[in-house]
Amino acid sequence: MDADAYREKNKFYKASIMSISFNLFTPKDINKVLAIEQLAYKYPWNKRQFTQSLANQNTLAHLILNDNKIVGYSIALHTPDFTDLLNICIHPDYHHQGLGGQLFNHLLTSSEIHTVFIEVRVSNYNALFFYEKLGFEVINMRKKYYSNGEDAKILRFTTID
Repeated sequence: MDADAYREKNKFYKASIMSISFNLFTPKDINKVLAIEQLAYKYPWNKRQFTQSLANQNTLAHLILNDNKIVGYSIALHTPDFTDLLNICIHPDYHHQGLGGQLFNHLLTSSEIHTVFIEVRVSNYNALFFYEKLGFEVINMRKKYYSNGEDAKILRFTTID
């Protein structure tokens, strides 16, 4: 499906009581993002990982805000052929309100993105459900991908058939 058809099919929920906006994620935002990361994940990124990702000129990094308060973020590495979604997260207090979908949609529409890959822990059922709902497909596995020996599922999202 092309990008326009995808966006039409997946009009993400936007609560009328929320005032949602998007900004670029810059190094000055790292401490606020770290706080969300640590609340949301069992194995959170550290400050160095965020700093290194933001320093890469091919990184696409966005924030989603509610009433000018950071409630989520995404970091992706963009190449001419594909985009590798490295991290996407919504503050736990804002889960199940459609913000993750809105943030992903913002990533797609802010750049010429047609194919997105992500690795997800096999035990992260919530993330796997979220990505499946967005239209990602499991295409492969990476054995012992994580430092604790856990496998990862490789997922792919494509806007073009």
